[in-house]
Amino acid sequence: MATNAVLSPSRTLTISRVVNAPRELVWKVWTDPDHIKNWWGPNGFTNTIFQMDVTPGGVWDFIMHGPDGTDYKNKSVYKEVVKYEKLVYDHVSPKFQFTVTFIEKGKKTLINIEMLFETAEERENVVKVFKADVGLKQNMYKLEGYLRKISSEKEMTLERIINAPRKLVFEAWTNREQLEKWWGPKGFTNPVCDVDAKPGGKILIHMKAPDGIVYPMDGEFHEIVEPQKIVFTSAALDKNGNRLFEVLNTVTFAEEGNKTTLNLHAAVSKITEEGRPYIDGMNEGWDQSIDRLNEYVSGHSKKKNIKQMDTPVVIERTFNAPVEKIWKALTDIKQMKQWYFPQLEDFKPEVGFETQFNIHHEGKDFLHIWKVKEVVPLKKISVDWRYDGYPGNSLLSFELVEQGNKTKLILTHEGLETFIPEKHPELAKQNFMEGWTQFMQKGLKEFLEQAA
Repeated sequence: MATNAVLSPSRTLTISRVVNAPRELVWKVWTDPDHIKNWWGPNGFTNTIFQMDVTPGGVWDFIMHGPDGTDYKNKSVYKEVVKYEKLVYDHVSPKFQFTVTFIEKGKKTLINIEMLFETAEERENVVKVFKADVGLKQNMYKLEGYLRKISSEKEMTLERIINAPRKLVFEAWTNREQLEKWWGPKGFTNPVCDVDAKPGGKILIHMKAPDGIVYPMDGEFHEIVEPQKIVFTSAALDKNGNRLFEVLNTVTFAEEGNKTTLNLHAAVSKITEEGRPYIDGMNEGWDQSIDRLNEYVSGHSKKKNIKQMDTPVVIERTFNAPVEKIWKALTDIKQMKQWYFPQLEDFKPEVGFETQFNIHHEGKDFLHIWKVKEVVPLKKISVDWRYDGYPGNSLLSFELVEQGNKTKLILTHEGLETFIPEKHPELAKQNFMEGWTQFMQKGLKEFLEQAA
């Protein structure tokens, strides 16, 4: 929970993002002029590169062509080059130091970027004149899009703690009556759900979206080891029954007491042009589907009187400030960066808003992934909270109770046991308790007093 010291946040622009590509590929598209010219810069920009010598003392000389026809000359000198791991260069005009690190996360890569300016005024001027903060985010999106384009396959891995015993979770994947109740993204139903859960058995599911559109898919089972493992192929179909792409899915189930660690690996191949739009939404689709699975088997488990071991962190504090002031401190990105997490790059108190930021602590990287789940202005905000590379999913809530000119703030962080602290002691409940106590008693309290 503790944050690491950062270099004068007012002088820096930072961003962290995990991209779905191996580190070697990310390094190549970042250091090869034939690649980087295709994605560098904000939306609508193109590049002409004259020189790119990625060695200490080497020069990167190029022009960015804006969508309005304006040319922007750029020149940088590399200071540090650690292959596959790190690049540092000095940009000539405007002056700033650019540092990017590449951290291997299995078959994915965590990218951390810091732009360090000589003064806070120069940073603000670059943001104001060139919209460098917006451009940095757009640059990451363009990189992700380019990586998807040049990759012949797309892979994703998802690990979650399911609040039910392994036997029940396994049955929910192989029993037709159960599968149809949770399969697909939020709001989808399955009017056709035929599965023959045995090696060589067929799969046929018609997923019906909330707008009434039906998305058919078929597939076949390859391997079933009860209650440990399922391997199957799934494929989205066009209106003529032709496959738009194929996905090889490997699902494993590990027993964790009365809970189950579910690991899903999906590898996409044989992608058609018509099928590419479906692939872009695969991660979110699986994420929502596993949410529905968890809800279904959790309820099923409770009916069988299986005790759920969820003991949340709850902290209450009363602050000498009106509720409007507390709400702004919790939801305004400029204020949040001052007392909460300075590494935050963006935040909006809107249901469905997602953001991520990295914290380096005691030699480890903790990529926080947030998704806003509930917003009741001036009363409550809840955030789905998880870490990339770790199992588990938790829910953080702030509730505000107006008491005249004072405000009682109730912090609740539940689902911490899904992080499996027995295996990951750095995510133990006690650490969260100490961290949140520090945030509430020192961080927020001192911030409000200084503002007053």
